[in-house]
Amino acid sequence: MVLLLWIFGSLWSTSALALNQILNIRHWVAPDHTRVVIDTSEDCTFTVEKAERKVVIDLNDTDVPSHIPSMILLNKPGVEGVALSPRPPSGVRVLLSVPGQVQTTVFNLKKIQDKPFRIVIDIVLPEVAKKESEARERIKITRKDRIIVIDPGHGGDAPGAVGRRKTLEKDVVLSISRKLRDVLNRKEGYRAFLTRDGDYYVSFNKRLMIAREYGADLFVSIHADAAKNRKAEGSSVYILSTGAASSEAAKILAQNENLADIVGGVHNGESSDDSDPIILDMFQTHTINQSRTFGAKLLKHLEGANPLKFASVQEAPFRVLKLPEIPSILIETAYISNPKEEKLLRSDRFRGQIAEAVGRSVVEFLPPLPPVAVLVSEGKGKSLEKRAGEGEERRKEEEESAYRVKKGDTLGKIARSHNTSIAVLLKLNAMKLHDFLPVGRLLKLPSAKAERRMAEKQTAAGKPSGPKNAATRVYLIKRGDTLSGIARRHGTTIRVLMELNHLKGSEPLHVDRKLILPGKSSL
Repeated sequence: MVLLLWIFGSLWSTSALALNQILNIRHWVAPDHTRVVIDTSEDCTFTVEKAERKVVIDLNDTDVPSHIPSMILLNKPGVEGVALSPRPPSGVRVLLSVPGQVQTTVFNLKKIQDKPFRIVIDIVLPEVAKKESEARERIKITRKDRIIVIDPGHGGDAPGAVGRRKTLEKDVVLSISRKLRDVLNRKEGYRAFLTRDGDYYVSFNKRLMIAREYGADLFVSIHADAAKNRKAEGSSVYILSTGAASSEAAKILAQNENLADIVGGVHNGESSDDSDPIILDMFQTHTINQSRTFGAKLLKHLEGANPLKFASVQEAPFRVLKLPEIPSILIETAYISNPKEEKLLRSDRFRGQIAEAVGRSVVEFLPPLPPVAVLVSEGKGKSLEKRAGEGEERRKEEEESAYRVKKGDTLGKIARSHNTSIAVLLKLNAMKLHDFLPVGRLLKLPSAKAERRMAEKQTAAGKPSGPKNAATRVYLIKRGDTLSGIARRHGTTIRVLMELNHLKGSEPLHVDRKLILPGKSSL
C-alpha cells in the first residue's frame, strides 16, 4: 500500500507539494473563435508548443483537483477537446485537440475584481473571420439604407454589473439590443447589426472595427448601471469626452466600463488605446456635436420608458465611443443594483419599451436616405443599382452618377474634386449645410444634363441662367489656362464645358481658341 502511494505521488503531485491549483476550465464560443479559459489559484508560468492538430501547454508547479475531469469534450468550432495529464515532477500538461485551419493565441491575465488568475487560449478560425469582415464591407459598399451598429456591452467573462437577484448586465443588454435591432429592421430605410449576438466577449478595438466595416451612420452601446447606493435609479445617456468627464459620477462610470477589456480577457497588444490624438482633434468635434444632438433626442424618448438619472447628455472618456467619424452614444438603461429597476430589466415588456424608445430616436435623428439610381464605380468593378420607377423621374435619375464618401471627406472637397458646387450637392442630396456626412454614404453627383436642367429651372424663376444659354457667352483661352481653372472661375464644370464645346478628354487647349460658356454673351 505504501509502495502504491509512493508511485502515484511520483506521477502526480499532491496539493501539498503544488504551489498552484487549477480551479476551473471554461469556454466561450463566438462566430469566428472559441476561447478556453483555465482559472488558477496563483499566477502560473507555462510553456506553449504548437503542432499539427494540437496545442500543448505545460503548466509549472501546478496541480489538478479531483473534481476536474482529465478529459473534456467540447466539439466547438476550432477545438474538439481538452485533455489533462500529469507532468512530473510537479506540473500539468494541457492538450487541446484542434483542426488544421486555426490560429491560436495563449496569454495569461492577472487577478482582477472577482476574477482569479487566468490562462486564456483563443482558437481563431481565420476563414470565418475573413468572410465576416468581407460581408460587412459588402454591406457598406452596396448600402441604400441607414446603418446602425448596436453594441451590447460586456459578454463572456465580463458579466458587467450584477443585480441582487443575480441578474447579469451582459444578458439584459443583449436582449435589449436584439429587440432594438428588430425594431429598426422593421422600419423601411434602416438596417441594424450587433457587435455580438451571443455570450462572448468582444474587445473594444473589434467593436469599433465592426462599426467601421459596416460604414455605420450611428453606433449605440447598450448598458445597465450599478451603484453602491441601491436607491440610485434612472436612465442616462453618455457621449465621448476627449477631456474631463462632466461629473464625478460619469468619471467613475467610464473608469469601470473601460476595465471591460481586462475583465473580459484581451491580450495586451489588442487592448492598447492607440487612437491618434491628431486624427481625433480633426474629426471628433463635429462627431461629438452630432452625438450630443442624438443624445438629447434620445433622452426625450427614454423618459417615456423610465425616469431619467440626468436630464442632460453626460460626457466621459469611454473607450468604446472613440469613433472619430461615427456619432456614438452609450445608454445606461436602468440601475441593475436597484431592486425595483432590476425587476424592470428582467421584464420583457420593459426591454421592449427601451428598444422602441431608442428606435424612435434613431428615426428622428437620421431620416432615411433618399432613394437613388446610381452608377457606382470603385476600383476595377462597376455595378449599376436601379431604382424602381418609370418615365421622367427614372430618366432624370439615370443622368446622375454617385460618389461614396470616404474618411476625411467634406462637401467642399467633394465638390471641388468633381467640379461642382456645395449648393448643387446639397440640393441633389436633400441635405442641409451642417448635416452629418457619414463614411460610406452615396452622394448624387450632377451630370452635364442634370446641371443644364437645374439651370433651366433657375432661368424660369428669373435667376441667372446656366447651360441653357451657354451659346451666348464666349471665352478666349489664355496662356496657362486649363479646363478645370476656367470651370472654377466661371462657376461651371469640366463636363459642361466639354459637352458645350464638343471637346475630347485628350484634346489640347490652344491659346485664343473660343470656348462657349454657360451664361450671357461677353462679346
